[in-house]
Amino acid sequence: MARKLFMTVVAALVATASFASQEEDSVNYKTVIDGLKVPLVESNHVAPTHFQDNWYIGVYGGAALNWGSNTEHAGVFKLVGPTAALTVGKEITPISGVRLQLNYTRNTGVTGNEFPEPYTDMKYNRYHWNSYGANIDYVLNFTNLVLGFRENRFFHLQGIIGLGGAMSSGYTSQKYADALGIKESDLAHEGKYWNKRRTLVNFHIGVAGTFMVARNWNLHVELMENLFDNAYDRNPETSNVLDGHHDLLVGVSYRFNNKGGIAPGFYYPRHDMTVYQKHLAKIEEIKDQARKRRQELDDQAITIDVDAQVMYTLIAFDENETTVDRLQQTNIYTTAYIWAKSPNSIIYITNSTGVDDKLFRKRADAIRNILLERYEIPASVIKVVPNEKDIKPIGDYVEFIVND
Repeated sequence: MARKLFMTVVAALVATASFASQEEDSVNYKTVIDGLKVPLVESNHVAPTHFQDNWYIGVYGGAALNWGSNTEHAGVFKLVGPTAALTVGKEITPISGVRLQLNYTRNTGVTGNEFPEPYTDMKYNRYHWNSYGANIDYVLNFTNLVLGFRENRFFHLQGIIGLGGAMSSGYTSQKYADALGIKESDLAHEGKYWNKRRTLVNFHIGVAGTFMVARNWNLHVELMENLFDNAYDRNPETSNVLDGHHDLLVGVSYRFNNKGGIAPGFYYPRHDMTVYQKHLAKIEEIKDQARKRRQELDDQAITIDVDAQVMYTLIAFDENETTVDRLQQTNIYTTAYIWAKSPNSIIYITNSTGVDDKLFRKRADAIRNILLERYEIPASVIKVVPNEKDIKPIGDYVEFIVND
């Protein structure tokens, strides 16, 4: 029955993984960077991560079903006890990780039929003990291995294998040892039913389903198999080689932010940045032209007069807003490009109705800061004049007219 339960849970987790993959494939992944839609692309390159990246801590609770000596003489549900675990782990790559798990289990064992009169009523009785363990586990992400890595995937199916140890104590079986007259000096029955602490090696294997429920939070369902030698239940004389317990655990984990406060993950180059890089290259070209032109003017001993040219640019803001939106930044970009061809011109930031209030000044400063910082236009050529009628320029000039 335990094996059927194991296979049923595995089948359910595999079906969930398939459904999650189909659902994700229908999503159109895009983002907007500086007003440009940048599509998501697949890549086989993992971005470098740091040692402090992709750590998590989790807490689990569930039930353990013991098996071993004489357990076939007790009902399945009578062999179930509580179990709990605390986990600290790290995802090393998209398909592999390691974790340290500390666990507690309340175990159930079953006595044999070796009791003489007047103790025959002790035959096939249940007894209990506590075990406290620690395991180092390797975690293999089957979903990313088979379907390919995708950040923030809703569901992952994982395999877990590990090795550790468990300390058992608190056996309630001492009365059975007393009934059989077994003493510590009786080497033929060494350890049988004694209430004595024992430390054993533990082999640990299973599967887990992980659901991403929030940016930093995951929900886990794990089905684990824990294997010990035949002395685990303090009844080492039976024919079975191993004792152990099946664990069904449900838990939550918190994934810590990576270096710099960014969300946990591996951060593949996920977007086609070709268009955006061309946009940045054009801005750098304008900056370079402006630098070269300023250097040429600094090297000249005379001033060259040209016919005056005037350019008007309307910069529109939303009501009561002082931030230049993406579309309006295009107008500033165009102006900076033209100014680079005639860097002896003056740039005026003004208003057609002569409004000089705090809102106008903040909007003017927002435009001025973009010209200074992004396009490296000298502060000396940028003038803020509240009223357009007060502008009496000589030579080339540009007017940024802030909306009323």
